[in-house]
Amino acid sequence: MQDYPDQRSAEAASVEELFLGLQESFAEAQARAIEENRSFTKTEFFRFDKLGTYRLRVLPIAPSREDAVERRGYEYPVRQLLMELQRPSNSEKTSSMYVTTPRATEAGYSLDLIDTYRRLAAEAAREAGDEKLAEKISGGSYGGGLKFSYGHAMYVIDLKERAKGLQLLTLSHAQFKELDERRFRLWEKKLQKNPQHPCPVSSVYNAYPVEVEKRKNGGKTEYCFSIDNESDHEGLSREELTMLMNSPRIPEVVYRYTRYHFEATLEFLRQCDVRYELHVMESSDMAEAIETFRAEIPQEDTSSFSFDRRTKDVRDNAPGGALTLDALCSRFESLKAAGLGDKTEEGQELRAMIRSFIEQEKLSVRVTRSVSNDDLLDMIEDALGDRAAEEPEEPAEAGDADSTEEAPRRRR
Repeated sequence: MQDYPDQRSAEAASVEELFLGLQESFAEAQARAIEENRSFTKTEFFRFDKLGTYRLRVLPIAPSREDAVERRGYEYPVRQLLMELQRPSNSEKTSSMYVTTPRATEAGYSLDLIDTYRRLAAEAAREAGDEKLAEKISGGSYGGGLKFSYGHAMYVIDLKERAKGLQLLTLSHAQFKELDERRFRLWEKKLQKNPQHPCPVSSVYNAYPVEVEKRKNGGKTEYCFSIDNESDHEGLSREELTMLMNSPRIPEVVYRYTRYHFEATLEFLRQCDVRYELHVMESSDMAEAIETFRAEIPQEDTSSFSFDRRTKDVRDNAPGGALTLDALCSRFESLKAAGLGDKTEEGQELRAMIRSFIEQEKLSVRVTRSVSNDDLLDMIEDALGDRAAEEPEEPAEAGDADSTEEAPRRRR
């Protein structure tokens, strides 16, 4: 068949249109670069690691990249549980590892296995006539129960160390309510003068510093919140807004649930079944819930749980899975905030965790009766710091999970 000039020019024009229609715009290229770089962003976590007053700039929730209306404000509620798992051992000496898991329903799953087990186990205990055990199972983790802790996560900037950039802070519900009540009282005053006044703690240009004082009251640690509306506004720079826009969204951090969490949860609940002397994991209701949940896990999620903390899956998918200094410090601060000292049952559990961590890391730190949990954590940090100073620095390979692990932060 003979081609005619007009036909060939039409075909060439149509091919050009195809390519021209697929040209990437600057905005599209920028959005793609942000999305790709976001997967390599390491989330820093803020902790009140010593006594004193902290000045924080609370950040607003970043807008959605898909032009959808997201949650407004500055925080996301989060329910988490720190699961303690006993490592397999052939001797009387045991050690534990710890995995923090979010409630799976907040991560998009149709059910949560811990909630399901908690309900079935409490029912089984009541049917056996053990109301005390039923109450224990239904209660919080400090009492040996399975109730998720309730907190609020937000991005902040430490105004004393602004160069560190964004850090993720999680407040207990009581701490958040104190801050939010102060925010509303101040906001109401501002609205009387300016009906359009934005949020006084998280708006882009008109927010004041939030001050948090960590102090001792006898043997109890207290956190006092205030808003410094006597100071000038702490406006956010263009660079800080860009950093916030490029950072992982809070739900992506606090609601992240993988196959690793699923397998760790199964092991945790099996151990709970033995400890409670129940057989809930063998029930048809629990088996059905497990299989329903298993089917919802994405096929491409190849992570897995292991008691060997050195495996790549643990490093990649559960940076807080093995026993870590951050987990110990977080538990210590929680106990102090609740007024639970070293001699309480919870304080002794923390001491056992500290002893396990010392053995796990092979540190030359002695645990004696005269040394408090607080002092032991300081000694551990010193030992880890000395070890890091002695070890030669090796270049990190691209894509190696170890290259993104966070060094322990000083508590003092």
